[in-house]
Parts: sequence; structure tokens; C-alpha cells
Amino acid sequence: MDNVIKLSEYRNFSSNKNDDQNTDLTSKQIKKLENLRDDIEKLLNTATAVYGEPLGVGLAAGRYAAMKLYQMHGRAETMAFFDSCIQTVEISEDISAK
Repeated sequence: MDNVIKLSEYRNFSSNKNDDQNTDLTSKQIKKLENLRDDIEKLLNTATAVYGEPLGVGLAAGRYAAMKLYQMHGRAETMAFFDSCIQTVEISEDISAK
């Protein structure tokens, strides 16, 4: 979950794995996005603790993300992003199980 993925370049990246999609991001920009991601995850964890509804918080966050990403990047790139997120969790679970 530590990688910054530029959705506008995801299709090109997935068709050519040798391209580095972060070449136009500075290390400062990447760090800013990582901090933003981490802070939002903390907010979502806090909301889960306060409301005691992990499913509700997950659905609300997922709905918001899906709608915003679709509006900004279209269906294919949004679906590819979510698929990549799910693959990351599956890989993490596989590693943890070993």
C-alpha cells in the first residue's frame, strides 16, 4: 500500500511494465501523497471506532472513492485501481499466512 499510482497512466503502465509511472512526481510530492493516504486511513479507523460500524465506514469510503475516481478517470481506470487494491490485500494475506 506504499505505492502512488497515477490512474491517468495506469493503462499505459499495465501494458508496458517497464515504464515507471512515478517519473514525473518528485520525492516531496510522493511523500505528501503518502501522508495524505495515511491521514485518511487514520480518520477512517477513528470513524470505525466511534460508530462501531466497520462495514458502514468501508462502504461509505468505497462509494466516495469509486464515484470520485469514475468522474475523474472513467470506468476502466477506476476498476483497474480497485482491482490493484484487492490484489495488494490478497498478496499481503498470502505473505502473512506463511
